Amino acid sequence: MPSPGMSVHRPRAAHRPVLAALSLIAVISLSHRSLSTASAVDGDSVETFLTATFGLRPAELRELAENRPISRTLETADAREIATIGAIRIRVPAAFYIEQLRDVVSFKKSESVPQIGTFGTPARLEDIRDLTLEASDLEALGRCRTGSCGVQLSSAALQKFQQEAPWRSPDPAAAANRIMRAVLVDMVNAYRESGDAALMTYVDAKQPVSVADEFRAMIGSRPSMLERFPLLHQHLLQFPRTADSDVQDMIYWSKEQLGPRGVVSVTHLAIARLSDSAPAMFAVASRQIYGSHYFDASLGLTVLLRDNASHAPASYLLYVNRSRLDALGGIFGGLKGAMVRSRTRSAMSNSLIEARDRVEKRFRAEPRRPAE
Repeated sequence: MPSPGMSVHRPRAAHRPVLAALSLIAVISLSHRSLSTASAVDGDSVETFLTATFGLRPAELRELAENRPISRTLETADAREIATIGAIRIRVPAAFYIEQLRDVVSFKKSESVPQIGTFGTPARLEDIRDLTLEASDLEALGRCRTGSCGVQLSSAALQKFQQEAPWRSPDPAAAANRIMRAVLVDMVNAYRESGDAALMTYVDAKQPVSVADEFRAMIGSRPSMLERFPLLHQHLLQFPRTADSDVQDMIYWSKEQLGPRGVVSVTHLAIARLSDSAPAMFAVASRQIYGSHYFDASLGLTVLLRDNASHAPASYLLYVNRSRLDALGGIFGGLKGAMVRSRTRSAMSNSLIEARDRVEKRFRAEPRRPAE
C-alpha cells in the first residue's frame, strides 16, 4: 500500500484503452474565503491573479481576452499523473455558473454521462437505484479474485460479490447491481462519518492501492495548486472534521461512457464563495472518492473570476485537473503518457467551449436578472 509522498506503479494491463479516459479527465466536473498566496489579495486584477496564482502567460491572457479558450499540460512529479490547466471567458455571472453546478445532475447529464444522481444525508439505496453495471463489468466480477479483477474494488467489497452474487444462476445481473449499489451507499455513509479512513484500498491488481494515500500523495506533489487555497486544502484533507458555513458539500455518483466502457465513479464536490473584493469569487473542488476503472486518484479545481472590464455580465472560468491513471505505469507508461497529454489539451479546450455554450444558452433563457 502506498504511503503519502510515495508512488506505487502497479503492473496493470498495458493494453487497456487508456486514451478513452481523456473525456473524463477533461470534463468540467467540476474552497474558501481566504487565499494565502501572496498574489491573491483584495484588489488584484484578473490578469495579476491568473499570472501569479496559476502561472498563465501573456499570450494566454491575450487569448482569453479575445474569447478563445486556452489549455496546456503541466509538469508532474509522478509519471502516472496527467495534469491539465484550461480557462475560458463566459458571458454569465460567476454566481449563475455555480447555481447551475449545484444542480449537478442537470449540469452533467449528457450522452456521455447517461446515469447520474446525488446521495442524500444519509445515503440510501434509492439514491442510486438507477445505477446499472456494464455487461463487461458483470462478466469480470464473476471471475474476480484478489489481485486479479477487471473492476477496482476493496477486499471487503470483492468478498461480498463472491459470497452474495448468484453467479451460477441464469441472470445474476440484478443481484450484482444491488450489491454494487449497497457497497457505494455504505462507503458514502462511512466517508461522511470518518473521512479518508472509509475509502477503499483497491485489490484488483497484485499491488494494493489506497485511494486515500494516492490522493494525499498527489496533492502533496507538484503542481500544488490546491495549497494556494488553504481553507479548501484543509477541508478536503480533514473532512468531515472541518465545518465552514461558506463551504457546501455534496456527493454524487455517475456512470460515464468512455469509449466502449462505462466508468462508475463517486465524487465529493465542495463549493465555496470567496471574498467579494477579490477577483476570484468561487472555488470548487471535485474529488473522486471511487472509480471502477482507470483512476487511482483525481481532483478537479475550478475557479470563477469576475470580469470587471466587461459592461455586461461576464466571468473567467479556470479549471485544473490532476488525475493518476493506473495504466500509465510499466514499460510503456512514458509513451502512453505522452499520447494522453497531447490529446488531453484539445479535449480540455473542447470541454471548456461546451461548458461555456451550455451555461450561456441557459443564462439567455432565464428572465432578466440584475448583474452580480
